[in-house]
Formats: sequence, C-alpha cells, structure tokens
Amino acid sequence: MYRELREVYWWNGMKKDIKGYVAKCPNCQQVKAEHLRPGGLSQDIEIPTWKWEDVIMDFIVGSPRTRRQHDSIWVIVDRMTKSAHFIPVKVSFSAEDYAKLYIKEILKLNGVPLSIISDRGPYQILKCIGKVTYELDLPNELALVHLVFHVSMLKKCIGDPVSIMPLEGLGVD
Repeated sequence: MYRELREVYWWNGMKKDIKGYVAKCPNCQQVKAEHLRPGGLSQDIEIPTWKWEDVIMDFIVGSPRTRRQHDSIWVIVDRMTKSAHFIPVKVSFSAEDYAKLYIKEILKLNGVPLSIISDRGPYQILKCIGKVTYELDLPNELALVHLVFHVSMLKKCIGDPVSIMPLEGLGVD
C-alpha cells in the first residue's frame, strides 16, 4: 500500500502512518497479500468424464464420540457430480479397516475409481521441537507445505475494538 501511495503523495512519517492504519483495518488484515515464493508451474487437473471415476477423500476429526464410539467422519466426494458419502469412523481405524469400509460403502455402489486424491497421512514425526511444534516427514506432493509450524508464523492483527466479541458472550451449540 505504501509503494502505491508514495508515487502520488508524501508526508513526514507517511510509512509509519500507513503501517498503523493497515494494522488496525480489519479489511486490510483479511486481504493482505502473502509474500511467498511462487508455487511453480500450474498443473491441470483432468476433468472427469464419468461419475465416480475420480474421487476425493478427506477426514473431519475432533468430533464428539457417538454411541458407537465413532469420533471422525470420512468424507468421500465424486469430483464430477459433487455427490458425497459421509461415513462415521474412528481415529484408531487401520488402513485395512478403511479398505473394508470403502468396499462395503462405496465400491459396491459406484465401482472402482480411476483415481483417488487425498492428503491424509500419517506423516512420520521427525522431531519434537516444542510442546506443540513438530517437524514432519512430508511426501513430495506436499513439498510446498512448510515442514514445521510454529507460533512465530502467525501474523499479528491489531483488531478494531468494535469487531471484537468477548468470550463470555459466546456459547457452544
């Protein structure tokens, strides 16, 4: 923002004033441009030609346990029709459990897909860096993902007091 404005305007302490304004502006915080290296050449994802030939799967974890002790949801989505199956699972399931469940719930209804896209690990923890910081061994497909997450990677946001909601007023449904 400073570079664009300095071409047209200038005053003493301009950079400091703009920095303070941007830090307090909620819109500026939400649309702030990232300064990361480019992700490389874009790769086209082929458009599916038939339903259930390309599927995407992911997991919703951290849910409360059900009566049958399920604590996660396995989401399987057809890329063409966007129809989805939501299957209750347990975090402790093995790959064999998932394979049996896939055959029972998906394969018998939709047939064998040509491709399955998933970012699911498990990823080996290379080293524990802090209480909640780990270095992971990620596959080549996730090469652009940073191996380590640390609190220092979070961005400072000076919020507008009007838009801040006190925690006491929040309830969980």
